[in-house]
Amino acid sequence: MLLDISRALRAPGEEIPFLHRDAIPPQVIFGETVAFSDVTLSGFLTSVEDHLRIWGTLHAVAHGHCAGCLQPVDYSVEVPFDETFIRVTARNPRPEEESPEEEEWYYEGSKVELSHLALTLALLDLPIRFECGDDCPVLTQLHAEDDETTHACQKDMPDQHPFSALQQLLTKDQEV
Repeated sequence: MLLDISRALRAPGEEIPFLHRDAIPPQVIFGETVAFSDVTLSGFLTSVEDHLRIWGTLHAVAHGHCAGCLQPVDYSVEVPFDETFIRVTARNPRPEEESPEEEEWYYEGSKVELSHLALTLALLDLPIRFECGDDCPVLTQLHAEDDETTHACQKDMPDQHPFSALQQLLTKDQEV
């Protein structure tokens, strides 16, 4: 979906507030389909010469399934952003190859496409796995099993570096 930026182009340097509703198609991530709803970008935009700065916050709701019990889970996405778009003109054409280090955003005319920005921000904010909460019976059982497999030397030193237990074992062997 396109955001109308004509007010910012007519008033260079002025901060123009905006609220933009967008849509992110369902994405397959590690074999699971994650859907998105209520995708909005809100904030401000300003233009200076051939650059358009857009900053604000992306809000969305991601819908997935709990990694433990497979129940539906909603994850609230809230990501701040601050991006600069470069105007494509005859004297400033879009480069044929994009720089691999940094993604650059471009626009033409009086509208700018924000769908790819919204998708990128939302995907980068997602957790590695969805969890339904502390009361998930499957994840609770997994955490209980992890606690049972903790070794005695790790229980004695919970606040120390994990490899300090190895150092302690080495020291004990040398004393014998």
